[in-house]
Amino acid sequence: MPRDIDALEAVPDAKLQALDKAYLERHHIDKLLNDLMINLITLKPQDPIQYMIDAVAYNSDYAKQDPITGLPEHRRAKLADVFRVIDKDGHGKVALGHLQAYATKHGGSSLGDEELASMFADFHPGEDNLVTLEQFLLFFSRVSRTIPNAAFDELVAELMA
Repeated sequence: MPRDIDALEAVPDAKLQALDKAYLERHHIDKLLNDLMINLITLKPQDPIQYMIDAVAYNSDYAKQDPITGLPEHRRAKLADVFRVIDKDGHGKVALGHLQAYATKHGGSSLGDEELASMFADFHPGEDNLVTLEQFLLFFSRVSRTIPNAAFDELVAELMA
């Protein structure tokens, strides 16, 4: 019994090259990769792989990473919104205990009890036991570094609820 693959005709290399080139041109892949390389060299993001993912998924402006926290702009903005929700009085500082209670209440399904406990074990607020926005961002940059964008967005949605 003949196989379907035996009936296939080989495509000449020159034709394959032409098809590949047309595909790359049609989707502007050369410009995309060139822009990515220029931005990687210029910006030197802390996490170059995450930068490339974010640049393709969003755009290069939202992919730029904060030099201190390493957070991409799109994540930084979302976490700043979460902080403002927690900081109900708008003083720019939140008590560590209040932050822990809030995260336990609102982030419980994305983060388990053990994850939350270990998360806050590493947290070092100032002597006043208050957490500023910058401390919050630095802390959550370490927490969120290993999770993909979809899981991060899910966590933020829970924290904003």
